[in-house]
Amino acid sequence: MDVIRLKNILIYARHGVHLGENELGGQFEIDLDCFANLKNAGKDDDLNQTVDYGAIYQLVVDLFTQKPYKLIESVGEAICQSLLHKFPIEKVIIRIRKPHAPIDAILDTVEIELSRTAEDYA
Repeated sequence: MDVIRLKNILIYARHGVHLGENELGGQFEIDLDCFANLKNAGKDDDLNQTVDYGAIYQLVVDLFTQKPYKLIESVGEAICQSLLHKFPIEKVIIRIRKPHAPIDAILDTVEIELSRTAEDYA
């Protein structure tokens, strides 16, 4: 299986459970692995036979900033579902990091990872 990977997309958004997170917002980091068959695109050098990663990027940004979510799991689920419906992708893995999560801890980041296939939404 071939992969189109977008790494460390930086987005400012207003997701979180705490009031301050919804009012002030914060920076999030997103990694995305989109599994698809890229053989014909590579063979024919034809954009129409691949998945346009510019369009993937724009969909992620649009959905991530469209409305505030309490949980990054929820916005991640919405992104996976939309990607699998709009593009010829067989599987999506999304990692969303919240580097400044409001918890009393010394750590680099908090991250969730979701892995979904088209069958999950059939």
